[in-house]
Amino acid sequence: MSARRPALVLFLFAAARIPLLIVRAPFFDELFTRWIAGKSFAGIIDALRHDSGPPLYYFLVHLLGDPSVIAIRLLSLICAAIAIILILRATGWTPALLLAIFPPAVLLAADARAYALCAMFVTMAILAIDDDRPFVAALALVAAAYSHYYGVLFFPILLMGAEAKRSAGGPPAVPPPARRQFYALALALLLYTPGLWLALHQPPEARAWMTTNWPDALFVRPPIALAIIGAIAMALSLRLNRYLVMVLVPLILAIGLRVYVPMRFEAVIAAPLVLWLAESLRHNRFRIALITVLTTIGILWTALGIIDHTNRPPEPYRQAANWIVANIPENEIVVASGYCYLETLMNGHARVAALPPEQAEHPGWRAQPRTGVPIPSGAFYWTGERGAPEFGILIREHRKIQPLFINDRAMVALVR
Repeated sequence: MSARRPALVLFLFAAARIPLLIVRAPFFDELFTRWIAGKSFAGIIDALRHDSGPPLYYFLVHLLGDPSVIAIRLLSLICAAIAIILILRATGWTPALLLAIFPPAVLLAADARAYALCAMFVTMAILAIDDDRPFVAALALVAAAYSHYYGVLFFPILLMGAEAKRSAGGPPAVPPPARRQFYALALALLLYTPGLWLALHQPPEARAWMTTNWPDALFVRPPIALAIIGAIAMALSLRLNRYLVMVLVPLILAIGLRVYVPMRFEAVIAAPLVLWLAESLRHNRFRIALITVLTTIGILWTALGIIDHTNRPPEPYRQAANWIVANIPENEIVVASGYCYLETLMNGHARVAALPPEQAEHPGWRAQPRTGVPIPSGAFYWTGERGAPEFGILIREHRKIQPLFINDRAMVALVR
């Protein structure tokens, strides 16, 4: 393999991810990462009982001290770099090139969340399966599952085993004994028992945000012309091979369990997807042309995403939090509801109280106020969504509400 090709792959990898890591404003979920990783190891587990997800990524961030969002994103970037280097060394430049410019992988490598860590372990597992090391693959997938629950969806591929190989002129290839794959799967399930216990004790409300709608908050939609050209190029490229199973099994499980979220899921499944595509292109007579088209589409879509994030105004909840920091004295308590609680807490105001109190237990998803929720007496500052149920409670209690800041989704008010 010419040295120029790996150099080009690594250049595209860095050129796509580093600008996005810098220009993208901190996302709400990234603030949650900082909040929960600031707790002790036991505190992280306890907090996750009120939320969703496994603990490994938060443990790693906790070990970094109290890092900024940018610093946490660097952890994801390192994980993504390890994954692409492993693919580059094990399978060649074509899948590594496709991974370098794959927009979901680009985005989640510049994200202070667990997806890049999970994808790295999935990559390790797939390469271990190809190398006939089922127990190494099992350990990698257990680590993936403790990073993000998407990792569990890959457990069935442990049964695939390595592809039978034969030497030139040698006897017919004999596949490795199948029982080793069953033992590897059993080991993965056994080691993941604590993770399963945690998942079963987490509230379903914490996963209510998962939908198959396009996540515009994460990344710009591809222009229709690029999407059509990309779909045609993919249709001309794809063939049946063993990596197809590694893609379809977790995809079908994700859709069936209703945990499929665009961009996020594709970031985790990126390694088997590009390996499937690269293997399909191996004997395609239009191979170079199709690789060029797919690479160009990936570069253009990623560039559009970087430009979009560069020009985005602050999120409405963050605008409210920034107004509070700039205008309300630090010694004043701000009562915050819904998503405004985490934004206000993590954006610099020293004293924030949750309304209802349960919002402080799981700031990553919205708590609905129960009947008779206690409202602070006297005058206080309040922030929440426009039309929040807490706003209605304040009105029913005949409190006077003086808006101080308001935008299309959030408000700050003085309540008397």
